[in-house]
Amino acid sequence: MQYINGIIGVVFVLIALVHVPYPMPFTWLPYLIGAALAFIAIKSEISVGIARLLAICTTAAMFFFFAGFFVVAPKLAADWYTQPEGWDAVGRLLAAFLMLPILSEYSCRLKADCREAMQHQRRTFFAAPRSAANHTPPQ
Repeated sequence: MQYINGIIGVVFVLIALVHVPYPMPFTWLPYLIGAALAFIAIKSEISVGIARLLAICTTAAMFFFFAGFFVVAPKLAADWYTQPEGWDAVGRLLAAFLMLPILSEYSCRLKADCREAMQHQRRTFFAAPRSAANHTPPQ
């Protein structure tokens, strides 16, 4: 799941970079917030309180993107794909759906069985296997 959240974070950064030259100022900021939420989800050690706050922020961002899409969508012309407003609507819809795996990650961390499973896993990159960690060397 960490790889998926990393890819989602990169996609959010790319969408934010596309929106930087957009005529309206700070159109890129919600996408950058989505990228930050995705990159924070990569971190394995997050307290329950922080995970709860991040889940609320992720839900708010997801509803913001869905609401933005539903505000823009009725105003689209027949040739929406040739206009910047059409691609803005696609970006908002894509961003809203990309928030779902991030919200899933934070909500999983709030469940007791997920926290227990994460505690039993060794998430360090440079770690000895469990069989070697319990083995004492001969003296």
